[in-house]
Amino acid sequence: MSVEGIDSILSKNVLKGKKVLNVEVTNLVQPGENFGGELLKLNITTEDEETKSQDVLHAVAKKIPVAEFAQEMFNVQRTFKGEISFYEKLVPAFQEFQKEHNLKDIINCFGTCYGGRLNMNGSDTVDRDALILMENLKYLGYSNIDRYIGYNLEEAHVLLKDLAALHAIPLAIKLRKPEFFQKEIRPFLNNQFIHEDNNAFGDTNLLLLDILCESDKCGPFISRVRKVLNAYKHPQKYQAREPFATFYHGDLWVNNAMMKYENGKPVSNKFIDFQCYDYRSPASDLLNFLITSVNTDVLKEEIDGLLKFYHSEFLDNLRKLECDIEPFNWFKFQEELKEDAQRIFAWATFFVNFVVFGPKGAHEHKQEANFNFDNIAHRDTIRKSIMLEAKERLYFIVQYYARKNWL
Repeated sequence: MSVEGIDSILSKNVLKGKKVLNVEVTNLVQPGENFGGELLKLNITTEDEETKSQDVLHAVAKKIPVAEFAQEMFNVQRTFKGEISFYEKLVPAFQEFQKEHNLKDIINCFGTCYGGRLNMNGSDTVDRDALILMENLKYLGYSNIDRYIGYNLEEAHVLLKDLAALHAIPLAIKLRKPEFFQKEIRPFLNNQFIHEDNNAFGDTNLLLLDILCESDKCGPFISRVRKVLNAYKHPQKYQAREPFATFYHGDLWVNNAMMKYENGKPVSNKFIDFQCYDYRSPASDLLNFLITSVNTDVLKEEIDGLLKFYHSEFLDNLRKLECDIEPFNWFKFQEELKEDAQRIFAWATFFVNFVVFGPKGAHEHKQEANFNFDNIAHRDTIRKSIMLEAKERLYFIVQYYARKNWL
């Protein structure tokens, strides 16, 4: 296993008087946990050209998926370019805007990017030599939360504080510097990918409905759930709504964020994987994170409080950036949540059952190709294998949606 041309990326802004002696490459995570690309751990030994002293730079290399169908699924020709642009264009713009307002708490909820490339031939085509080189956050004390466990209340607060800033800052730029936003930011917020539904596994919604039938409390809402699932059965182009539309991460769940702890307390969050970001409502990111990534027991007790906590932080950021917050008040934000709730439900409930609480490891993931949701007997076998925690999460979300009149 090797990665070519590391020195050419590092020489632009990292090496400065040093040369690369050796690059040790291993897998960063377990096989089967890389859903949208290949992640490699790099230990890069460098030598100072004057003193001859050596040092080790701990980095992560992100490459496009190996399989061609996965490259097409994630639309790497657009999204990989977009991820490089996020670090090279958008992050500096967000941070500079805050500095213009004399803020000291500058957004820093992402790792340092050492550089990226589309290929090694100088063309505009993304190929298997494409690479994004990042600092290895694990060496700074960050780690992923176990997706089977999910975020507790303290951890969720740390992440939501950053999420509110990530949404509010580009929104404030849109409001305060509209021409700059349209020219320098908006063109990059266009990475959503829509693919035709080839129905390779059959109707996955049938299994979700079967699971709901196991719960007496969800029985009264099954017809409404079926209507929502059928409405969003096929991919649809998202129409951004003003005035809330802003930067949207697009794949915000437990595997795409890392947490740092001090004395057992969560103190810092980092977002990763910016390949799906787009221009849409912040409610989409918020609901997707809550449904997929917060511990079920915490959701049952605190979901309303978490929504209000996020909104409070969101408004606080807008105030600091001298924006009128009235168009974004709590009443209007609740309307915004309702607008995106059904779309997020259709995606997130599937994601909870088959990704968040799906098997860990490459061998188990390969078995998904045998799914046939149209076959009742096979569907029943799969239903019985679904983790109880996944079912409990689904039951709660359905009841909560019904209570909020989102179904």
